[in-house]
Amino acid sequence: MSDTSAPPPAGPWAGPPPSPRPSPLEQVMAGWPAVRDRLMAFAARLRLPLKMAGLAILALMYALPLAPIEGVAGERARLLDQTRHEITSSWGGPQTLTGPLLLIPHDSARGKDEAVLLPDRLEIEAALAPQVRYRGMFEAVVYTLDATLRGRFRTPPGGAGMPFNLRWQDLKLRLSAGDLRGIRLDTVLVDGKAVIFEPAAQGENTIDAVVGAIDPARLAEGVPFEIRLRLNGSERIGFAPAGTQTEVKLAAPWPDPGFYGRFRPVEQRIGDTQFDAHWQVSILSRGFGAIATSADESRPKLLRRLVESAFGVQLVQPVTPYRGVDRMLKYGLLTIGCTFALYLAFEIAGRAAVHPIQYVLCGAAMALFPLLLLSAGEHIGFTPAYAVAAAVVVIQTSLYTWRATRRPVFAAVFGGAIGALFAYLYLLLQAESWSLLGGSLALFAILSALMYATRNIGRRVDG
Repeated sequence: MSDTSAPPPAGPWAGPPPSPRPSPLEQVMAGWPAVRDRLMAFAARLRLPLKMAGLAILALMYALPLAPIEGVAGERARLLDQTRHEITSSWGGPQTLTGPLLLIPHDSARGKDEAVLLPDRLEIEAALAPQVRYRGMFEAVVYTLDATLRGRFRTPPGGAGMPFNLRWQDLKLRLSAGDLRGIRLDTVLVDGKAVIFEPAAQGENTIDAVVGAIDPARLAEGVPFEIRLRLNGSERIGFAPAGTQTEVKLAAPWPDPGFYGRFRPVEQRIGDTQFDAHWQVSILSRGFGAIATSADESRPKLLRRLVESAFGVQLVQPVTPYRGVDRMLKYGLLTIGCTFALYLAFEIAGRAAVHPIQYVLCGAAMALFPLLLLSAGEHIGFTPAYAVAAAVVVIQTSLYTWRATRRPVFAAVFGGAIGALFAYLYLLLQAESWSLLGGSLALFAILSALMYATRNIGRRVDG
């Protein structure tokens, strides 16, 4: 028998029926708008840092195409060195005049030996006539040196340091240089008498002249000498401080001398087309004596120290195309980084959307600049090539920026900034001694500008 009784009626104090409990899915969906807002705010915070990190990685990746360009520049530079060697091999190589020296044979316990006496005073007046020789598109600097060497030989007072048993009747005069193939002797006088140089048996770049007999008393007073010569050479000219007092005066129509060696000129004048230099070196500053002998092995040490003390001038070509491109490659990442920084600034300041492909192509144009500079510099020279390559890249990237941002103002700002950067880098390439300081200041200025431009980024996102 079934129960057909109805449920008891609700009393007057009964509450409303309980609402159904939401399912877990409904709970998640109800909280999704808040989660979504938080995710979007977090993504907005990370968008700029992630984009900057991606651009930094992209800029570093451009080191890969810059490396082959550096290899091409190095290969062309080696070809230039080879061509220069071929040009100078038939003219004359780098020169270092050593001497004249007085050779005095003497008897010793082991047999026959030879002493060398350096001049008491040596004065050199020299003039360079440089010229540039070309082979194809490569060039080499050669010169002709006209020099007059005057001075005197004098034995030390009381014969101090002189070996015994000297044979004063067999004296010789010796002169050496780096390459004597292009030498011509006009006058060689020793104590007023003409002598003749002949190749020495001890070296291909050394010549000796038989002086004959000189009275020791005369040599103690001082024996004068004078040598007038013309010598072909290339790239640099040096002089050994052979005299107890050495004085060298050198002049040349060359605007960029590079002085080298232990001793700097006491006077120098460098003009737009000419330089003059004056050296004075004493026995105290050179640090070794004036006489040595083969009997006690002091002679080779003295001659070695004499050559090591040489000083002179190098005919510098400040920036060759290959040297300039090699140095420009060191600033390659700087130009690419500045390009990316400008595009990023346009996005932040002007709300211009720049596609990643546009970043890539504009950076590629900057990476191509050193190759344009190298290929054009071989034919028209570094400075014209730099101007042409910079103008082409600035025009190309400015027009591309105009189309990418659709803002003529941004294109003008980009072209002006990149043009100013190229001009600044050219000044750094020309001023070799200031390049490190200038490059450091440029990086500091760029970093400061980026810090200033991004100073309110966090506050903008929060607002």
